[in-house]
Amino acid sequence: MMVAVPAGLATAWWYGYVQVAGLPMAALSQTGEIETASRSAKAEAERRLEEVVDVLPGAPRQLGAAAVDHCLRHVPFEGESAGPLSCQWRLERYVVFDGDPRTVGEAWGKALDGDRWIGSRAPFPPDFARTSERYEYRSPQTHDRLVVTLVQDSGELRLLDTPPSIEPHEEYGREQRAFTGRKAAEQAVAEGRRVARISLVRAYYRQDDHTPLEPVAW
Repeated sequence: MMVAVPAGLATAWWYGYVQVAGLPMAALSQTGEIETASRSAKAEAERRLEEVVDVLPGAPRQLGAAAVDHCLRHVPFEGESAGPLSCQWRLERYVVFDGDPRTVGEAWGKALDGDRWIGSRAPFPPDFARTSERYEYRSPQTHDRLVVTLVQDSGELRLLDTPPSIEPHEEYGREQRAFTGRKAAEQAVAEGRRVARISLVRAYYRQDDHTPLEPVAW
């Protein structure tokens, strides 16, 4: 079940997201236009993500899901106005699979390759993650982003969490559903299996009407 995020919890305080005092993010993020666009985007993003999971070879077993609907804008530099408001859904599926993460990731990439998704391996820095793999893709038709993270060691299960943004944004969370299968993921890795997070990000609104709509963080 999706739940609305209370206004008092609206701003994410992890690295990369900060609050800009005095600007009405909550009011800007809850207009009728945004509500309508959000519902349509969620349905289409859910459909596309299920298509992705269904075509992955090796029959990965689903562990659970997560989702967040949020609006963001770039934090202004001194003397500048805040960037235009952008809103996007991030939908995630967590799956258990067998095999070497690099080998499996390459096989999944071939299954996704073609006119639907374009991308490649996007490795972590060696001092950040030594055994996990990451792949990033972009849809040329919808401009959605797809990020696949594959983990085999318990010490790198933190990579299943949402990574911080490199760029500073102010964020307002409209709806959120957390992943509740962390214990199952830990157990799977302890038993010698691997876990992947498959994350699809779809932009559905931009304040300045810029097209095409592109996610600003993923």
